[in-house]
Amino acid sequence: MNIRITALFLLILGFPLVSISQLNIEGRVVDASDKKPLVFANVFISNTTKGQQTDDKGKFKLTNVPSGTIDLVISYVGYSTFSMQIKTDTLKRPLLIMLTADAIELQGVTIKRIKDGYKKYIHVFQEGFMGLTAFSKACKLKNPKALTFSMNHDDSQLIIRADEPLVIENKELGYIIKYQLEEFSYHFRERYTTFYGYPFFEEMDTKSAKKKKEWIENRNTAYYGSSTHFLKALVDKRLTEEGFVMHKLIREQKKMYSVPMLPERKDSLGNIIVEASREKIMIDSADVKLKADHALSKLPTSGFARHVQYLVRTPLKESEIVSAMNDVFTMDFSNHLYVVFNKEHEEPQFLSANQKNIPQTSILAMLDPPAIIERNGHLINPLSIIFEGRWGNEKIGELLPLDYLPALP
Repeated sequence: MNIRITALFLLILGFPLVSISQLNIEGRVVDASDKKPLVFANVFISNTTKGQQTDDKGKFKLTNVPSGTIDLVISYVGYSTFSMQIKTDTLKRPLLIMLTADAIELQGVTIKRIKDGYKKYIHVFQEGFMGLTAFSKACKLKNPKALTFSMNHDDSQLIIRADEPLVIENKELGYIIKYQLEEFSYHFRERYTTFYGYPFFEEMDTKSAKKKKEWIENRNTAYYGSSTHFLKALVDKRLTEEGFVMHKLIREQKKMYSVPMLPERKDSLGNIIVEASREKIMIDSADVKLKADHALSKLPTSGFARHVQYLVRTPLKESEIVSAMNDVFTMDFSNHLYVVFNKEHEEPQFLSANQKNIPQTSILAMLDPPAIIERNGHLINPLSIIFEGRWGNEKIGELLPLDYLPALP
């Protein structure tokens, strides 16, 4: 069962929104059935600090909005969440946005509410939504009772939704995040999490100069080495200068072969001079491939992994996976991408025993190629790529506004 977003919008005549000095978005929010204004509807640009509520006439005006492609989001209790991608540089007229009453559409999938779901599965949500980093663990969900917990028809998928925007307090970065969660899913068999929604950031207040300095330092830490930092460095062709190295990673299904412990030996004429031993050993397909191709190096996996993986030793260049297309960039690659950030070490909880001072590493897989990237590192369709490793562990705890720029040291 999925929430069907049936909100409508119209472009209507009015004064141009774009001036020489700034970019603005303005309009009006009404009920689709009776056209009455919706007062105090939440209007915001996803992943930014730009937002406000509508006035008594349902009107709003967002000023000095970021240039490029943004997600405009409108939420109102009892109505379906509305979102649309806007290219702010080309938007010229006010918007009339008509919201419809919230509707749940049955699409051949039955879900059932879980009794005591909060008690049983809140830890799954905390790890999959907040993340596992030190910053993530410091985040606090202020309204956890807004969450609803359900299971799909065969109990293979946990589905979590929210009755109202989630309010998250991130004291490490100095933000209150109001997150319009559309759906969170945990797949038990494959052990992976997906979620989507729309965050809105509010700056926390403090009179302490020490605390403000700490927030700036932590925000810089969150930005540097992040996926946004990587994508910006990628399109600017500055990976080396920014501390990144990327390799092609080949991941294949694990296959085991039984081979003699000591192989046979032949002379220059092809005659067998030493018979292969009768004792057998099991080797995986990666070892076979590595012997045949010295350009590859094996990348360890857990003992329960169903795949093997190895790196191409020669680093990739930016031009091999990204290219300019009009005013944006397209990114595409085969199999997987392995990215190392050499300027920060991984947090201890993600390291094996006796490991220390290991650089942060992430693995990328392309789901919907090509990925479209803007100059500022904004991934226009975040579902086009999935992340593992460091970036897979960085979720709400490291999330920064789209318009955030790192402070100079």
